[in-house]
Amino acid sequence: MPKLSPDTVLHRVPSFIAEVDTSNEVKIHFESRILKLGHDALGLLDLFHQPRTVGEALTLLGPRLKGRPRAAQDALATVVSLHQAGLLRTEPVEGFSDQPFPKGGYDAAFVHIAMLEDPVRKASFQQAVRDTVRDGDVVLDLGTGSGILAITAAQAGARKVYAVEPAGMVHLARRIAERNGVADRIEFMRGWSPQLELPEPADVLLTDIVGNEALDMRIWETVQDARRRLMTDSPRLVPGRLTSYATLARIPDEVLDKHRVTQGHLARWKEMFGIDFGPMAESEARRSIGFYERPETVQTWDFLSKPAELYQVDLHQDMAGPLDTRPTLTADRAGEVNGVVVHFEARLGPDTTLSTAPWLGCARSHWYTAVWALTEPVRVEPGQDLSYVYRYLGDGTSHFEPVSGR
Repeated sequence: MPKLSPDTVLHRVPSFIAEVDTSNEVKIHFESRILKLGHDALGLLDLFHQPRTVGEALTLLGPRLKGRPRAAQDALATVVSLHQAGLLRTEPVEGFSDQPFPKGGYDAAFVHIAMLEDPVRKASFQQAVRDTVRDGDVVLDLGTGSGILAITAAQAGARKVYAVEPAGMVHLARRIAERNGVADRIEFMRGWSPQLELPEPADVLLTDIVGNEALDMRIWETVQDARRRLMTDSPRLVPGRLTSYATLARIPDEVLDKHRVTQGHLARWKEMFGIDFGPMAESEARRSIGFYERPETVQTWDFLSKPAELYQVDLHQDMAGPLDTRPTLTADRAGEVNGVVVHFEARLGPDTTLSTAPWLGCARSHWYTAVWALTEPVRVEPGQDLSYVYRYLGDGTSHFEPVSGR
């Protein structure tokens, strides 16, 4: 193993399991081994999430080392131990993770196969990139993944593309760019965009960090930070606007039973185990429950209203506190409402909109449909209005509830 010097650049392996005891000592579970390390280990592993020299890492760790005898020597010894164990390497680990999804995260082949097999989503983003990027543009691609949008931007004439990705997939994306002859115009940057700086402001921002519920991957917060720090004064955004819709629905009992504890569950469990699990049902009796379901499943349900706008977010504008809306949904069929299905439309480009409506999806769609199971079923007649409260708290979480005393 090569000797380390202050100028040695080290790369952290994509995944491992860290355990911290009460004294802040660290155990790392890696490749069927357990490594016992000092309390600087977590800080160092965090710093090496991006490739750094040994000297840079120790300098950044410096404030934590002050006042401790031999602190710098101990930290360097930890770096050496991490290097010897294979967690810090002089060459990056490239390729897909050998861990199954979800443990392999965005380095798992499963994720990117699902994205690229979608017959609509990535192709829609590609078209929007071609319609938005102009010759000579500087482009920022947040969450580049396989590099598909960054490569498309370079092919569309971008002078420079900064492709940001926190996962180890960034190394494979670089190779894909090389294979397609555009690597000279794309700089792949590993990390989270709020922690990065660009050498020049970008004209165009691209990102597909749009969740199954439009805001659940914190796209609004991330884009707001990027606009303020990393973009020109009038950036072009892909997507630029997100509009969410809610539709009254009847969730089938067999689906609802997977998410809400019912009296049927309690009776079966009492017979099977001889224990009354009643508090489990009581704890959720007064709250709506959110979950995700495949669009090809949801499209078979009974819908009892037309979609009504839940909220609209212009990503060119800053958040002004939590998002709070009071939608009214009007039944257009008689039936029993026990849930609300939520989908969104993303305005990607001048002539391109992506919709996640479940009735437009299929088994290859790379999205799940957001569903809220309501507190209790309501029998409705055509023309009847039901009022709700929707709140997005500004941290990727949301709540959907009937208005009290409707």
